[in-house]
Amino acid sequence: MEEKLLEKEYSIPYEIFGEAYTEFQKKYVNKRSYILMGIFIALGLVYVWSAIKDPSNTLAYLLMVVCFAFAGINWYNPKRIRRTLMEGIKGLEDEKYRFELFESHIEISTLIPEKEDENDKENDINSELEEELFGDSPDEVSESSKLYFNDRLKISEKDNFFMLYQLKELFYVVPKSDFSAEELEIFRKKTGIVNQ
Repeated sequence: MEEKLLEKEYSIPYEIFGEAYTEFQKKYVNKRSYILMGIFIALGLVYVWSAIKDPSNTLAYLLMVVCFAFAGINWYNPKRIRRTLMEGIKGLEDEKYRFELFESHIEISTLIPEKEDENDKENDINSELEEELFGDSPDEVSESSKLYFNDRLKISEKDNFFMLYQLKELFYVVPKSDFSAEELEIFRKKTGIVNQ
């Protein structure tokens, strides 16, 4: 079994996630939106020129409006998506995650706290037995994500957090506030991040 270099539980504050998602949009979403917006504006201007040259060309007016509408949609969509995502994230602020650093990969898991059922005596007996054998009952772990150190994994350090990118559609946020200076240094050394 591979040696674990670092293990830490953390939660992601709402503000940090908002900052991280803004960074993610700047890196991947906004570029595409601005390119499409520029193309639609350029096409719209071509149809404006066509409508000026031939005012009876109703198709030019229609296509001009369609192009400018698509440009507007490409400008507005990232803002709408961010607002919707942030509303959905508000309820997940208390979620706990586990970060594990290994020699070959990083593993990030969502921790699901164990629910107590007061009416279930058998569950209480099992819990007491488990606690006696293993100490405090651990949080349940949902499926974890493994991020292997390869050319597809990108890690960037910001003032308050690290961002780990696996794909252009997927990123992970690891806030610095839950880590000690030594733990941050272990992570930086393993990932090759130069201290800011």
